[in-house]
Amino acid sequence: MKKIILTCKKQDRVNSNDAVYFHGWLMSQISPKFADELHQTGTNPLSVSLTVQDEKPVFIVNLLNQWAIEEIEPLLLNSDFVELDLTSSKQKIFEIIDKRTEDLEEKGLATIFYKQDADRLQELQVVTPLAFKSQGEYYNLPDVRFFFQSIMQKYNSIFEQTQHIDIDMLDEICSKVRLVNYSVHSRRYYIHKAYINGFCGRLVFYCKGTQTLANYVAMLLRFAEYSGVGVKTSLGMGAIKLKEGGNND
Repeated sequence: MKKIILTCKKQDRVNSNDAVYFHGWLMSQISPKFADELHQTGTNPLSVSLTVQDEKPVFIVNLLNQWAIEEIEPLLLNSDFVELDLTSSKQKIFEIIDKRTEDLEEKGLATIFYKQDADRLQELQVVTPLAFKSQGEYYNLPDVRFFFQSIMQKYNSIFEQTQHIDIDMLDEICSKVRLVNYSVHSRRYYIHKAYINGFCGRLVFYCKGTQTLANYVAMLLRFAEYSGVGVKTSLGMGAIKLKEGGNND
């Protein structure tokens, strides 16, 4: 998996919803065959987000499988790609001033699970609005079951080509992992003329189960930094960032 981080020149009125239009731009650049694959797979091997750091817009593109890397990495890292022209309600041009990448291989996740004594306390920031969907309805409050079920489905889809998950393992997480602290606020995320109510803020999970379970939870959360959590992650929702430090790397 690969994370591509595009930092842009300072710009007024940057909104995380512009990730929707960035996704549209990406779809116009990729091959028709890959575009069809994205529409057919249960979990999109692409997640994006837009944040502001030091007053600069930062587009983050996560590529979750090799096909996505082969299609999109050459496009974004091309030395001629220095400007991003997005059309939303009005034209926005983002001048790219820095590009960098981060890699996370499956064996890196395996190291967290098999070789580390991960912290039982895991703190993260929900960077862009996060929402869950169950039985046709959206939910916009933190929920341990919805949270880890979403990550497990994405993980299995990417690495095992199925969205079926181990329900017993999910039940174990729900019985042994507690949301011990949180500070969130609701926030609408607009997707063209519609919107989804989500939440942003700080979440702190504590695992009181075995060390193996704590390692598994840590592995899932590390993966989620790439996959996103909840719905519409390919359109900019559900981006998370683990707190630096501890045994998360």
